[in-house]
Amino acid sequence: MDVLTTRQREILDYLLEHLAMKGYPPTIREIRETFGLSSNRGVVDHLNALEKKGFIRRKRGSSRAIEIIHDSGSDRGIDPRQNRVLRYPIAGRIVAGDSAPLVEENGGGFLFDPGLFGVRGDFLLEVKGDSMTGDHILEGDLVVVKRVDRCENGDTVVAMIDGEATVKRYYRDGNEVELRPANPSYGPIVFNADKMQDCGLIGIVIGVIRRYSMRGRPFSG
Repeated sequence: MDVLTTRQREILDYLLEHLAMKGYPPTIREIRETFGLSSNRGVVDHLNALEKKGFIRRKRGSSRAIEIIHDSGSDRGIDPRQNRVLRYPIAGRIVAGDSAPLVEENGGGFLFDPGLFGVRGDFLLEVKGDSMTGDHILEGDLVVVKRVDRCENGDTVVAMIDGEATVKRYYRDGNEVELRPANPSYGPIVFNADKMQDCGLIGIVIGVIRRYSMRGRPFSG
C-alpha cells in the first residue's frame, strides 16, 4: 500500500475521528474548514489520493459517502472497525397489508456496519400496515432490503404486483406462487406464475430496524 503524505494522514485520521464521534463522515466543506484549505478542489484531490492508495472508498454523488478501508496506522485510540460503515438510503414506504403504490422518498438514510445484517443490503423501506406482525415487522419499522433476482421459499420479500408494492413471505409450489402475510386478519395473494400478471421481485428483507421511542412517527418525516 502506498505511503501517505502528512496532510493525507491528517485527513484520514480526521475522517476516523468524525466517524467515531458522530457516526457519519464529514462533508467536503467540513474537511476544508477544519484544515483551512482554500477550495473544495483541494479536499477532493486529497480524497482522490486516499482512494487511489486504498485507504477509503467513495460513492459518487453524495458528500458524506466515505467508507474507511484501512486506517493510517497512527495510534489515536480509535478502533477502525467502528468506522467501516455503509449508508443505506430510505427509498420509500412499503405497505404490509393490501398492496399499494410505493412512495418514493428523498434524502433520508442511516449508516451501519457492513456486517450488521450478515449480508450487504441496498436500501431501507418504511413499513405501513400490520399484515406482517407475526414476523415482528410492525408499522413504522424500517426493513433492510437486498436487491435480488431470485428468492427461496419462506423468504420475506418486497414484490411489485400490477405496479403496486407489498411485503410478504414468498412460497412457490409448481406454477402457483403465494405471497403470504404473517397476520391471520389478511389473506394470501395467490396467482399462477404462467399467467401474464405483472409481478416483479424487488428484493428480500434481511433486517428490521425499530425505534421504540416516539412510536408512530415516521423515520422519513
